[in-house]
Amino acid sequence: MIRLACFDLDGTLVSSLPEIAEGVRRLARAHGLPEPADEVVGVMIGGGVRVLIERLMKWWRAAGAPVDGFSEDALLRSLVEVWSEMDGSRISAYPGAFEGVRALRSAGVACWVVTNKEEPLARVFLEGRGLAGLFNGVIGAGGAERPKPAPDMIERAMREAGVAPAECVMVGDSRNDALAARAAGVRAMLVETGYNEGVSLAAWAAAEDFHEVQPDVAHVCAQLIRELKR
Repeated sequence: MIRLACFDLDGTLVSSLPEIAEGVRRLARAHGLPEPADEVVGVMIGGGVRVLIERLMKWWRAAGAPVDGFSEDALLRSLVEVWSEMDGSRISAYPGAFEGVRALRSAGVACWVVTNKEEPLARVFLEGRGLAGLFNGVIGAGGAERPKPAPDMIERAMREAGVAPAECVMVGDSRNDALAARAAGVRAMLVETGYNEGVSLAAWAAAEDFHEVQPDVAHVCAQLIRELKR
């Protein structure tokens, strides 16, 4: 029986690409670099901000921008600062997502946010929307030794919740979520709402032997609640 549900944030619970991409464009403008469109940024996200910066650097080089003098660490810090100054108005919840989480909590399932997003940014967002109390805990970048697709974040959530792998599910929108779940030995339930680095999640999941793909978090939560009632 599932006792712990770990939810990715961006692309799973919320549509955040417009906010992420606008932050990237503000960073680019501040440094006189080309500004990528939303769809360009969309295929870069999912691995955390450091991976995003690495991919942006490659994109800027391919565009002929003189970026060799830039420090990736400095750009990372600048991007996190840009995002922290934004009001979150471009982020929207997927229909039924948080209602589904609330129903799971009411059914006795512990719910955690497990995201590669910088942890302070994730916490600020949830607090700003009045959603922090909906979750038993939040683990983001910096909250475990390695981000997804490593299992560290899920393993920490299981330790703190006091559950075994057979009692845990990872809900996410990307290969990073699926592979982290596999590495942690937990069930993976994937949703088609988000960002899988430009690759169809359903096609990728089928090729990689992941068989639980749902349209969105609302459907995932409904399925889990049906299972709990059996």
